This record gives sequence, C-alpha cells and structure tokens, in this order.
Amino acid sequence: MKRKLLLLMAVLICGLICVTCGALSGLAKAVKPEVTLKSVDFSKIDFNGLTLLSTLNVKNDNPIDIPLPKIDWDLLIVDNPFVNGTVQSSGSIKAKGSTQVQFPVSFTYANLIKAITTLNDNNAKYKIKMKAHIPIPVLGDLTWPFEFEGKLPLLRLPDISIATAPSTAFTYGSTPGVPTGANISFALNVKNNGNIAVMIKDLSYVLQIGNTSLPKAGITGNPNIKPGTTEKITFQLPIALKDITAIGVNVLRGNFNFNLTGNYKFGLPDFPLLGEVGDSFSLKK
Repeated sequence: MKRKLLLLMAVLICGLICVTCGALSGLAKAVKPEVTLKSVDFSKIDFNGLTLLSTLNVKNDNPIDIPLPKIDWDLLIVDNPFVNGTVQSSGSIKAKGSTQVQFPVSFTYANLIKAITTLNDNNAKYKIKMKAHIPIPVLGDLTWPFEFEGKLPLLRLPDISIATAPSTAFTYGSTPGVPTGANISFALNVKNNGNIAVMIKDLSYVLQIGNTSLPKAGITGNPNIKPGTTEKITFQLPIALKDITAIGVNVLRGNFNFNLTGNYKFGLPDFPLLGEVGDSFSLKK
C-alpha cells in the first residue's frame, strides 16, 4: 500500500514538474505583444460637446494570458494641453489571442472655450497622445506610444431668423371672386454657426397670427447648409376658409402680431453614424 502511495506521489510530482517546466519554458520564450492604434472616431456630437473614442488593437502571441494594457492619454488643442487621464481595464488577453481596447474622451464646448477663449475653425485642431503599458513576465513593463491628429467638429446652435414675414394669397375655385382658401408664405434664414456641414432633416412649426393658431406644418426636402453659411428656406402653408376668417378678425382688431414656434433636427453628412441632433426655436414679431 505504501509503495502504491509513494508511486502515486512520484507521478504527481513529475507531472507538476513538467507543467512548471512547460510554463517556465513559455515564459523564457515570451514575445512582445503587438499593439496598434486602430482608429480614433467621434462616438457622440451634440450642441453641448463631443466624445472622442480611441481604439487600440492588442495581439498576444504568448502561450500565457497577459493583462489588458493601462493607457495614459493627453488631449491637446492647438498643441496646448487640455485634458488628460488614465484608463486601467480589468481582465486579460487570452494566450494566442487578440482584443480591442476602447477608451472615450468626453468634454464640453463650454470648458473648451474657457481654455482657449475663442472657439472657431482655426483653433479646432487637436492631438491625442497615448501610451499603452503592459507588464509581461521576463520582458518587463512594455510601453507603446501613439499619436493622432485631427480637427474637432464644432456643432453650434444655428441662428434662425425671419427672412420674409408671413403674407397671404387667396386661392379661388370656379366661382369668380369667391375665395376657397389661401396660402400663407414666409421665409426663414438658418445660419450654420459650426465648422461642419449640417442637413436639415426636419423643421416643424406652428404659426400663430393674433390669437389664431394654424395647423402644424414643416419643411419639405433636406437642404444642406455649409459651415458658416446661411440658407434661406421658403414655406407655404395652405389654410382653410375658417382660418382665413379668424385671421381677418384679428387683423380688423389691429392684432397683426405673429408667433412662430417649432423644432428642428439636423443630420451630419460627414458623420452619418452619429444620428441626429435637434432643438426648439421661437420667433415673434
């Protein structure tokens, strides 16, 4: 019985030694992981700020798992330090495997304005500096530096103003001199204050003349507005006889005021995957 136990222990010890030797052999042959910068993209843009998303690809050719990298990053605007930080991910990269490590950098335009006083197309250049650190047995703590330069997309609230005040043109049917309805036409100026092109995907409004609110209407087509330019958009709103009568009563009473309220949604042609951004507006006269 003793001999069997001693024999079993010897087998286990030999197995343990073989496993240990195999692991040590693997460590002795440790190779430097391959770390590359895959992309730097914008994952979010709105009228308040944006999020910059960097992606590193890490390939582990070692026979053992290695930890995910620690990443130190610095964001510079026009070569001036703006924000920085460190990302430490938990977990590891499997032996003979690869993975992607992403880290977001978010900031507001308000903080950016405080840092550089003005915010326009000329000072929108940025640089992100990264260092990936991975401790590898035998090889030690390895470091990979990366840099990426680009231009910040600055999305700003548009200026919406009245280009042409509402005017009415009657429409007539088969009976001469008897109107069947009318069209109210007006135009808005929409100025793009950012440094990226925007597409008006929706602009809906309610026009109130005096005390009469007309049916909700909106834009047709999807005009693009280039950075720093103004687009004049003309609207035509058909109205019924009952609304004409109500408007006429307001005018007779001396109430010529109008109120235009609505909402708009912009698409970003240069960043089609980011969806839409929008806000509301109100114009009175």
